[in-house]
Amino acid sequence: MVWGYGTLPDPEYEMIVRQRRLDTWFQPIVDGDNGQVVGFEALVRGPAGSRYAAPAALFAEAYRVGNVVELDWAARASACRAALAGGLPRQVMLFVNIEPLALDSPCPPDLAPDIDEAFAHYPIVLEVTERSLERDPRALLAGVDRQRGKVAGLAVDDVGSSVRQLPLLSALTPDVIKLDLTITQSHTSPTALSCLDFAFEQAERAGSALLAEGVETPEHARAAQAIGARLLQGHYLGRPEPAHGLLGDQADAFGELAVSRPVDVDTPLQAVTGQPVRRADRHLLVALMRHLIRTNVPSSGPAMLLLLVPDPAALAAVDGGFLTALAHRDVLIAAIGPGLPSPPAPDVRGGAIHEQALGGSWSAVLLASGVAIAVLAERRDGEPEHIDYAVTHDRDRVITAARCLLRQIGPS
Repeated sequence: MVWGYGTLPDPEYEMIVRQRRLDTWFQPIVDGDNGQVVGFEALVRGPAGSRYAAPAALFAEAYRVGNVVELDWAARASACRAALAGGLPRQVMLFVNIEPLALDSPCPPDLAPDIDEAFAHYPIVLEVTERSLERDPRALLAGVDRQRGKVAGLAVDDVGSSVRQLPLLSALTPDVIKLDLTITQSHTSPTALSCLDFAFEQAERAGSALLAEGVETPEHARAAQAIGARLLQGHYLGRPEPAHGLLGDQADAFGELAVSRPVDVDTPLQAVTGQPVRRADRHLLVALMRHLIRTNVPSSGPAMLLLLVPDPAALAAVDGGFLTALAHRDVLIAAIGPGLPSPPAPDVRGGAIHEQALGGSWSAVLLASGVAIAVLAERRDGEPEHIDYAVTHDRDRVITAARCLLRQIGPS
């Protein structure tokens, strides 16, 4: 075993991971339209009676000692092994939690047989938690792309537990949005309504399915269906238990998960291919980007603002000290470009670009509830003072540009 941060692990934790001593129970996911079980979430835990029986304790230690990737693969294998051994109905979706850090990593050889068999046997839905979306956007998007063709779908868990990450839903385009229990059980609170704005938009535009977690009572079930969540999960519908003896003949297939996914581009301006472009100079682009930032960022609620500039002087001209002030609200802000320090400003994500194709480009991309706008530009070859640019309010085009920029933003 290699410990990523040079920190020795707790011996009990090391034994659990080394010996693969993980257990998995399963909680049913129900189709609210007909009451049929259509899936199970695999819930992995440590040995009963150990200090790592709770998954939160397991992963806290894994992050402390830099062992997240191995623990994640071991947990995935435990879920697969338990589903196969327990005879989980093969027509149902199997929801498997995964850490984004492990999405783009190779599987340890001893774990591959169980994982490969289960992935061939069940419609697998990989779950990432909403709280992890902001940690490393570049690795998350790369890992999701790698897994898309191998699984039935991607779910984002605990949506609404933190509103700051909500704009990232549009860029990730999950097949299933799992609404946090705080949304299910208090669906008219200001936080819940902010979350539902993004969930409704994603369901309408891309076809994402909504799943309500925390359904503990008949009233919760009715509230979940009132907000459009067809899939339901919670103690009212079934508690976690071992795979042996779970519903078999009552389980049903939900159907294919299929969302409309955005295209990917090499530069943000390619997001508006087919749309007329205009010509600008540096002065006009700075003015347009400053106007976007100061006029269109909502005064409250979550938003995502991504900037791409050709040099540090351009960021200073666009920023004027305003970005850090926005970062202290529920605004996820990043700025990238050649020569930018990391961080480029206090509380602002980003730094130097990782793709040479983005050199000489300008972008300001804003996504919020009901707001999508982007200023996108590229310097013309051989004409450094002439810049092609476009302004778009088309949400799909803005999301495409945002995905291009998010792929440049590494770990926080």
